Amino acid sequence: MMLVFIRLLPFGVALVLLLLTAAAYWQTRRRYLLVWSVVWGIATAYYLAQVVVVASAPEITARDSFERLGIVATSLGWARSVGLWVGARALAHRPISRRGGTLVGVCSVLWIAVATTLMGLPQAATVTRLGYGCAFLAAAAALLLPRPQTLVLAFAGGALLLLGIQGIVSNWLIMDVTGNIVSSWLSNTLMLAAGLAVLGRLLDEERELATARSRELATANARLAELDRMKSDFVSMVSHELRTPLGLIKGYVGTLLRRDAPLDEATREEFLQVIDEETDRLTELVTNLLDMSRIEAGTLRVDRRPTPLARLLADCADRLRAREPDRALYLDVPSALPPVLADERRIAQVVDNLLTNAVRYSPEATPIVLGARAVDGGVEVRVVDQGIGIPADKQDQVFEKFFRANASDTRRFAGTGLGLTICRGIVEAHGGTIWVQSEPGRGSTFAFHIPLAQEACCEPT
Repeated sequence: MMLVFIRLLPFGVALVLLLLTAAAYWQTRRRYLLVWSVVWGIATAYYLAQVVVVASAPEITARDSFERLGIVATSLGWARSVGLWVGARALAHRPISRRGGTLVGVCSVLWIAVATTLMGLPQAATVTRLGYGCAFLAAAAALLLPRPQTLVLAFAGGALLLLGIQGIVSNWLIMDVTGNIVSSWLSNTLMLAAGLAVLGRLLDEERELATARSRELATANARLAELDRMKSDFVSMVSHELRTPLGLIKGYVGTLLRRDAPLDEATREEFLQVIDEETDRLTELVTNLLDMSRIEAGTLRVDRRPTPLARLLADCADRLRAREPDRALYLDVPSALPPVLADERRIAQVVDNLLTNAVRYSPEATPIVLGARAVDGGVEVRVVDQGIGIPADKQDQVFEKFFRANASDTRRFAGTGLGLTICRGIVEAHGGTIWVQSEPGRGSTFAFHIPLAQEACCEPT
């Protein structure tokens, strides 16, 4: 009966580990937990076979039980041992390749053939236990050799290493009942430690996942706070941008309507010119808001046609020179620039916006360059200024909605922070990209790339 108790103990440990690991896999669906559930299932079947054999013949010795187990139960033991090696690799996230799986299969067939040949001989138990011990050592090596190691992997590898050493050493010892009990207790303790280490790995991963999610939430909260601030700034800027021209228009119109106001023709013309300019400013603001809403809704319409970009850029340059006659503007556009597939009005809107920003954020005495070149199956357009520049940590944000740099140098400039966002939406609607290169105090280069025109004419999108 003592031998039955000795065999019941590992069966109970394997069954408990099977239930715990299977439950963990059911909740998390981690692949390595599935592998270890199969391993503990095979181990449970193996130890159950030992219990049945010993219970059916209480008088047999431990060595005799190997002969009574038969080749099927012995093969289960081998499968358990190889499964520990497979599980160790899965635990270390080092899955077995197809070639490695084939090699393991060949070795298993050879081992079963040898075990079958030796069945009934005195050497059968020795060879069987040596095979199991070598598999335990291979499992330990799979966990201990890779770098870097975690504490859980080192603990599991150490338990498997001791399990392999204990299995090999005990094979050469002649032990009485007490020795068998101690040996069984030691092997089961080590097996339980390895099984708990597998579950410890899951706890480690859950902790790492929780930490990562906590960081993501902190980042998201910070981003939401920044967006809230940017929206508040946007509302304030839009209010200012609306109030200023409306106030000017109302003031000048009120003066013009006064019959008692002595206004000569030149003064009236000046007032009307201011009203016209401020009306254009309001129209531009409303147009930007409408374009932004279309971009966000995905309904921005671009009528892409083969367009001679050289002429378009020249027209943009002429408009800027008319508005800023004292500003030096250099046009660097080759005469043989190929046509692009573009909505002429929308691309002109992008270029005008980039030129306006270059004027706004650079000193009056510095020149601006508007250039273009054919590259990578498209045309790259660039606007270069020698203005205040953009800090490196802000360059990824300049195309975002509501963005306004915090630097005091830029707060004095008017604007809603929608212009570059609209530019990005228009360029991306053309299948292109837009970017910025800048260095604080030395200026910025805004550039975009759109594809060349194809021979076939494209439909509006």
